[in-house]
Amino acid sequence: MELKFKWKFNIKELPDMGTLNHEIDGIAKNVTIGRTLFMEKFGVSSEREYKERMMKEKKVMKHSAVGLNSWQAQEEGLEKIYDELTKSGSYIDRYGACLDWVMGVPEEHRSKIQPGSGLILKNEDEWARLGQVVPVQPHLGDHIIGSLNSLQNTMLGLKAGVTTIGNISHYYTYEYPGLDMEEYRTIDMVKAIGLMARLSDQGTIIHSNLDDGFGAQFHDLANLVGYAKLERYICEDLLGARVGHCFGNLFNDPMIRIIFNSAMGKINTYHTPGSMIYGNTIDFSYNMPKNYGAVTSYAMADAIGQMICPSGHAITPIPVTEAIRVPAVDEIIDAHNTVDMAIESAKYYKDYVDVQKVEAEADILVACGNIFFERVLNGLDEQNIDITHPGEVLAALKAIGVTQLETNFGVGRKDAEAMRGRIPVRPTSIVKEIDRQQTTIINGIDGLDKRPLKGVNVIVASTDVHEFGKEISKTVLQKAGAEVFDLGTNVAIAELGDTVIETESRAVLISTYNGIAFSFGEEMVKTFRNLGIDVPIVMGGRLNEPMDGSDLPVDVADRLAAMGINVDNDIDKIVDYLVKVLDL
Repeated sequence: MELKFKWKFNIKELPDMGTLNHEIDGIAKNVTIGRTLFMEKFGVSSEREYKERMMKEKKVMKHSAVGLNSWQAQEEGLEKIYDELTKSGSYIDRYGACLDWVMGVPEEHRSKIQPGSGLILKNEDEWARLGQVVPVQPHLGDHIIGSLNSLQNTMLGLKAGVTTIGNISHYYTYEYPGLDMEEYRTIDMVKAIGLMARLSDQGTIIHSNLDDGFGAQFHDLANLVGYAKLERYICEDLLGARVGHCFGNLFNDPMIRIIFNSAMGKINTYHTPGSMIYGNTIDFSYNMPKNYGAVTSYAMADAIGQMICPSGHAITPIPVTEAIRVPAVDEIIDAHNTVDMAIESAKYYKDYVDVQKVEAEADILVACGNIFFERVLNGLDEQNIDITHPGEVLAALKAIGVTQLETNFGVGRKDAEAMRGRIPVRPTSIVKEIDRQQTTIINGIDGLDKRPLKGVNVIVASTDVHEFGKEISKTVLQKAGAEVFDLGTNVAIAELGDTVIETESRAVLISTYNGIAFSFGEEMVKTFRNLGIDVPIVMGGRLNEPMDGSDLPVDVADRLAAMGINVDNDIDKIVDYLVKVLDL
């Protein structure tokens, strides 16, 4: 087995856990969990206590993400959501404050990055208001634990009465360009998790949305279960905290949502309530009526899952406009009213679900996930990683990446023709969708069997965690005979340049979905020019970015085209374009 580690720092220089634990103990003595209006209304000391009560009653809880671009707008939005839902006989149990990415950076470094469109808390008074506007429990996920500002943000959140805090999955996939602070980030994250552990008897829960991190990149659900167990190992076994996993963004099969919820329960040693099950956004598009259908489909499944296997997860009504812009407050309210009907209908379906079959499928995922978990830990141990040091394990997993983890330690049957060389025990929704679309696309492109790109080296990569477009492009290019070098997700521009030179690649294809198309394209073109690289560049996906001081992303295809980048954004045309531009 040969693993390639993309180290960002020397993990053997991390402080020992004795030193870190001593520091964490000192910090914990000075942190008191605040009381929110929600806690006062329901007579609880934490969200965990409330959720455990609701689990016994089999009540389906609801969650919404709310991240308006000023605290005043946030307060007004929360008040309107709560008031309107209460008037209509509906409810909301919790909300996630969607913080801007600058909040994930220590204050002294925030001038180095461009603020986005999310919520920026400007002072401790605004932090303290998180749970004092309406009796809805606040949740903190974005840019807290796992960011460059884990400890400070966690302390402020706890003081505000927030007891479910994450998102540890961000450590693996969310980056802050221009800030080379990975060692600090890892140490700070360990301290934040340790602080949550010291207060776990008061109901604190570490939140992890698998689909925001490496989970989005796994091809096999069995391996994903094993990976979730690795996160529990780091937080619970090594540091003593309690973890509540979130999933759902990339699950569009209603039954798989129910099965995976059951599997998560089976690896939950301490029976910690989950944070939320997020909505299926795979099926979202610009077609609003179809989006309503997607909402009712996943919401009914999630409600049934909570009725037959209560896990404490709230379900998430996703506004139908989320795929195209930041949803308005009225659209959040509409989503709750839609989901209320799905919850009501779920009561009539739940008794007809084959629970034994659900449990049997979940058992398969857990059994195989356990194998993956053991293989990874043994593999890390063989590579001289101290598997008793959470910082070393965190950094090692990040340095290895999902592709190598799944290729080397996965449980699927080996097959040279399969993606990553293994046939998944149970494929993820993304893999199923990739397979479906690949078949349709490949069948629609004439001449692939003649292998027009034979002997041509091509690089593919993604600017973020989304692999969808990259994987389909890769398969089309391979079918056309190209030798494809896949640099994976969250690719660095420097790595692109180095790889073009090393592999003598003649073209670069970039998939992007995270709203940085222009800045990434501009920097890539500049870097290539400085290196003397002159190859065609193709960019596809969501070609947008906030421009000219605006918070809202706009289409930047014309600006990219002006740099000489191909922005047809049509996978059917890639092969013909390369044949023409390379004069093959």
